[in-house]
Amino acid sequence: MGSTVDLFISKSPKSSFSSQSDDKVLWLSVRKGNDLAFSNLYQRFSNLLFNYGMHFCYNRELVKDCIQELFTNIWNRREGLSEIDSVKYYLFKSFRNLLIQHITRDRKLYSELNEDSQSIEFASSIEEELISQDYLKDNKSKVANALAKISKRQREIVVLKYFNDLSYAEISSIMSITPASAHNLLSKALQCLKVVLKALLFASYLNYLA
Repeated sequence: MGSTVDLFISKSPKSSFSSQSDDKVLWLSVRKGNDLAFSNLYQRFSNLLFNYGMHFCYNRELVKDCIQELFTNIWNRREGLSEIDSVKYYLFKSFRNLLIQHITRDRKLYSELNEDSQSIEFASSIEEELISQDYLKDNKSKVANALAKISKRQREIVVLKYFNDLSYAEISSIMSITPASAHNLLSKALQCLKVVLKALLFASYLNYLA
C-alpha cells in the first residue's frame, strides 16, 4: 500500500540545476527589458502558478487575474528588479501574497487565510494536476481522493513539495512556518495519505468481492 505514496514521491519531477540556471538567465534578461525572455518566463510558470492558485479559491478568473497582475508588475518594475537566487520561489511567494490580498478583500466570497489557525480554503482541482503526470495515470483517482481527505494545510505542503519541488526553506517562508514545522507537517501529511490510501484500496477490494 505504501508503494502508491512512494511512487508519488519518488517519481515527482525534480528541478535540475540547469533549469534553475535557465530561470536566472531569463530573469536577468527580463531585468534588461528583453520582452522575449519575459514571454518565456510567463510560459514557464503561468500553468504552475494557476494549478497552485486553484487550491486557494474556486474562482478561476481571480487566479488568472492575479497571475496577470503578478507578471504585469514584474514587467513594469523590470528595471528595479533585484537579482534573486530562486525565480520559482520568488514567483510562488509573490503570487501567494497577491492572491491572499485579493481573497481577503472580499470575505463574502472567499474565506480569509488565517495564519494563526493555519487554515486555507482549497479547491478540489488537484486531480487536474495529477492527470498531467504520466506516472500517476494508474493511481490518479486514488491519490486525488486521498489528497481531498487530508487537511488543507497538509494538502498545500504536498503540492508545494512534490508537485513544485520547492525546498523546505522556501516552503516554510511561503507558508509562514518554521522549517522544522514544515518537516513535521509534511511527515504527518504523508502518514495521513498512506492511511487514507489503505482505506480506499480496502474499500475497492470489498466492492470487488461484492
